[in-house]
Amino acid sequence: MLLHRIEGEETVAATPYTTGLNRIADGCYAWFEPPGSWGLANSGIVVAGDEVLVVDTQNDVPRARNLRNAVREVAGPREITTVVNTHADGDHWFGNLLFEEARIFATEEAAAQMRELRRDPRIIRKTAEAAPGPALRNFLTWRADMFDYTGWRPVFPTDTVSTSKSLTVGGIQVDLIPVGPAHTTGDVLVHVPEHGVVFAGDIVFHRTTPMVWTGPLSNVVAACELILSLDPAVVVSGHGSAAERTGIRDLCDYLTMVHEHASARFAAGDTSFEAFKSIDLGRYRLWAHGSRVFQAINAVYRELDPDGEQVPYHEVMETVLAHDAY
Repeated sequence: MLLHRIEGEETVAATPYTTGLNRIADGCYAWFEPPGSWGLANSGIVVAGDEVLVVDTQNDVPRARNLRNAVREVAGPREITTVVNTHADGDHWFGNLLFEEARIFATEEAAAQMRELRRDPRIIRKTAEAAPGPALRNFLTWRADMFDYTGWRPVFPTDTVSTSKSLTVGGIQVDLIPVGPAHTTGDVLVHVPEHGVVFAGDIVFHRTTPMVWTGPLSNVVAACELILSLDPAVVVSGHGSAAERTGIRDLCDYLTMVHEHASARFAAGDTSFEAFKSIDLGRYRLWAHGSRVFQAINAVYRELDPDGEQVPYHEVMETVLAHDAY
């Protein structure tokens, strides 16, 4: 177990944050991809009765295959009946083709975004060659070398949810709780109440700087508060190690600090880039990928001025990646 309760308090046991399968509760497992940087996301496995639930299917074909093999390791011949994609970022659903015999759930918004396939991984090298800036070009080239999409094809969700929905998997309850727009337009939490587990997707980046593609930041904070209200024993983050309550509180405090700074700089007439250059991250400067705060600031500016000119995706990424070592 990652967490133990002692007289109402929680302590983190020494379960390592290591690549591959980690047991987090009875019948519940996390698949970790350290260090949790760009494209290296976590997955979840729930084994119950004669069925298996998989949460998020990894980024490329080899990683999805490794996850599939891990299911067989812990579940034997049990059938993978259910998959949940927590949102539409490719590192959480590009592995669906290894699980296409299952019902695949996502929010309506996430499924629609997936079908747009704005960043088709099959043409990532061509995309890199055409990138408008050197930082983005180098990053996409790195991704093309890092991940293997040989034989890849998109497999989209078969089922969508727009409100909270309870599934029964092998006789236990699994709750799907939409919380978007937040990290993206269509995020969903996966709660296994019987075992005190929440698979949070990218609502939670644990002790690493979150990327907030959509916002508003207040919705991400609200989603984190919802997670805390579920009183989970363990929260599997989308990136980083599993989180305890203090980790979720740290994330809320970080987002609140960013919102306050961005709001003040917006009121002062600064551009979002000027707000980015002037922010003091304090203790959060120790979190990896600190430059992602630029996009969080942009999300605040969009919230404060929905009709204002938005910073284009390629400009956001050029700024973020110019200050990031991946």
